[in-house]
Amino acid sequence: MAEIITFSPAPSIFGNGALEKLPVQLQMKGWKRLLIVTDPQMASSAIFQRVRNLLRSPFAVEIFDQTPTEPHSSDVDQKKDALRKDFDCLLALGGGSPMDFAKALAIVMTHGGSLGDYEGEGLVPGPVLPVVCVPTTSGTGSQNTQTTVFTHRGVKSGCSSEYIRPALSIVDPELTLTLPKEVTRNSGYDALMHSIESFLARPFREVKERPILYQGGNAFSRPLALEAFRSIWSSYREAVAHGQNREARWHMSLGSHLAGLAFSHSGLGLVHALASSLGGMIDAPHGVCLAACTVIGLGYNFPSCERDLALLGSVSEEIDRGALSRVSAELFLAKIQKLIKDLGFPTRPGELGIQKKDARILYEKTLGQTRRIQTNPRPLDEELLSHIEKGI
Repeated sequence: MAEIITFSPAPSIFGNGALEKLPVQLQMKGWKRLLIVTDPQMASSAIFQRVRNLLRSPFAVEIFDQTPTEPHSSDVDQKKDALRKDFDCLLALGGGSPMDFAKALAIVMTHGGSLGDYEGEGLVPGPVLPVVCVPTTSGTGSQNTQTTVFTHRGVKSGCSSEYIRPALSIVDPELTLTLPKEVTRNSGYDALMHSIESFLARPFREVKERPILYQGGNAFSRPLALEAFRSIWSSYREAVAHGQNREARWHMSLGSHLAGLAFSHSGLGLVHALASSLGGMIDAPHGVCLAACTVIGLGYNFPSCERDLALLGSVSEEIDRGALSRVSAELFLAKIQKLIKDLGFPTRPGELGIQKKDARILYEKTLGQTRRIQTNPRPLDEELLSHIEKGI
């Protein structure tokens, strides 16, 4: 088992107004031929126009604005041959989908083949075209991670490689002020669960070494995850209810950014594994699937992470910090369930059309989510199937 912790944060600039730093940062790296990767909605926004205005001469800019909401590997394969190959970098503007799409394009534009050829861990053979991320949501944290997520053969999967960690990210909370309520809710829950599952991740000494830094909970990831959770928990409801609240947006952007950095060094767990499997079955937004799978995932893991759940509860200031007990851990789970209901999320997969007869399919697809389950705090066994059956 591992005895060494590796730290590999991506360079980033954070804060209100950070977008204005983009041109000088690109010039410092000598990048002038840019492909902006975004989606149709963002391409018609004032944010997009700001970016275009910033990237005037000496930059030569081309636009790809057809990123789908939930990318499939075939979406990338269909586009790669139609794009030029002589860009200095790809600039992803938007939420998780454009950032993941840009990473995926960088792989196949550099190394050829189909995206499915690189599905899994450590299969990218070398450096790729640099990716610069400008997130406009507070959710995936993809601007910090070494993973691109896509649906392949009916399963929400992905590719993980240290070669695809972004070369630079610009995180400006002001870009999230006009984010719609539903997107704020869905992306915010993803960030919240990143912080929780990173903090709960199996200790790194119990995780076998891998080609990527999903190395288990460690002295770098756990403080980041805890601070990410603190920022998100204190601002999530307010950001959903009052999107123009600049302080709430600032804390959500910070929390999402830190959570991405944390889990890219620790890995995630069962809630994300279940949600990715469920998402591949019904093609629903990732945040919605996470909410629907939370009770099953955290309930199964409870015996292995009771104290850490209680500690998260104490950080949320809902529980007495001096009483880290089973009762306080259960109270924290109740708070999470209340949050899910209050925000109008589905509380179980059954509310998304999944039936008890589908339990084994969900179970088997989840077992295949090796990127996530290797760092889950509790090893998966047949008992999980009964949790799924009851939880549906």
